[in-house]
Amino acid sequence: MIDNTSSRIEQQVAALRRANRRRYAFQRMLQATDRVLWRLEEMNRDGVKTVPRSVRAEVRGLAATMPNQIREPLRDGGQVQDTLDSLFEVQERLFRWRYPDWQDWDPEEGDELVAS
Repeated sequence: MIDNTSSRIEQQVAALRRANRRRYAFQRMLQATDRVLWRLEEMNRDGVKTVPRSVRAEVRGLAATMPNQIREPLRDGGQVQDTLDSLFEVQERLFRWRYPDWQDWDPEEGDELVAS
């Protein structure tokens, strides 16, 4: 009886871990893209044109953690600006994946639409 109870507890703990990984997948992917974006934006600010190998490897690792439809525009071709642009596209897809009704809008444009 104790063996059966221990086995059921282990099964429940494993199921809870799987559920939490699914539940928090969006936050993990968003945080990972933010970390890489931050590094790339600093490089861009400092005038660096080519993405270092270590950051390119980080971008490839990031891509490996995402569903295909989200990571598809990701480029690690070597140019900082190209990689930045592709990561912004990945984040937009990530938001659309998590929040299907999400709309990217400019508040100033929204004010014009309301005034019309």
